[in-house]
Amino acid sequence: MRVLNSAQMREADRRTIEEIGIPSLVLMENAGRQVVAAMEAIHGDLQEHQVAVLCGRGNNGGDGFVVARTLLQRGVDVSVFVLGAIADVRGDARINLEILGRLGLTTVEVSDSQAWELHFSEVSNCTLIVDAIFGTGLNAPLTGLLETVVADVNGSGIPVVAIDLPSGLSADSHELIGDSIEAGTTITLGAPKLALVLPPAETRAGDIVIADIGIPTEIIETVDGPRVELLTRGTLRQLVTPRNADTHKGDYGRVLIVAGSLGKTGAAHLAALGALRSGAGLVTGPGGLKCPDKCLASVSTGTAVTPKSRASRATASTSC
Repeated sequence: MRVLNSAQMREADRRTIEEIGIPSLVLMENAGRQVVAAMEAIHGDLQEHQVAVLCGRGNNGGDGFVVARTLLQRGVDVSVFVLGAIADVRGDARINLEILGRLGLTTVEVSDSQAWELHFSEVSNCTLIVDAIFGTGLNAPLTGLLETVVADVNGSGIPVVAIDLPSGLSADSHELIGDSIEAGTTITLGAPKLALVLPPAETRAGDIVIADIGIPTEIIETVDGPRVELLTRGTLRQLVTPRNADTHKGDYGRVLIVAGSLGKTGAAHLAALGALRSGAGLVTGPGGLKCPDKCLASVSTGTAVTPKSRASRATASTSC
């Protein structure tokens, strides 16, 4: 599965809109609904929750407005907070914000730290927070009001679902560029981003869900730029050929491991286990694990090994 940076993600969006003909408003709708579906799968019946949706003024906030509308229409107790001036919300995000108003859901404008201090008690009374403040467009540390919001949300102990990226992370780096939301779950859109798959930034993302919002796989695979691949269980399953039922350990090779010294037997132990778990037929006997006599007992997995002859003294077998 390909991992994209911010420029590649923008290009994938553009090609989907211009070449495939899927409007950006449809992509935003798909994103919001996929986020709600993932929330339901993870947190169960959302009607048992009070949900606060924290929205920025850009497209990530627009995704949040769709999430809020979908939750409202399903009977969930939801509150929406816009971090910044509502008048500055533009484009598709503005359309979805206005739809919320026509449905009777009031959005709270939080334009400064004083307003945040006033309304944070409402957020802290909720049982689930949706982070829709910043997506892939951020490239500088959060400051001022947003830095305060991140600190308060992280200190609240309330579970957080982040849309695309936890706010404060950059899609172009695995490094921490500043303070960020510490999400329990991140639902990333279209393709994973660098900050979600590499440390230290990945530690802020929690569990990762990759949401299909309608961007074709062939577009994700062919956008120009660096190529980073994420190995998933599904990908690896396709690479592993099932073994025939009538085969035995002699059909799958023998591994010789030369490792270990007194106090350093962990490497030998892990290498032997790794060889077995990766499919080696034998890690034992004359072609087995070689280490000094005095290390044999600690290398053997749970069973002390007593050499019987000079020839066998340099050989230990794992008991996996």
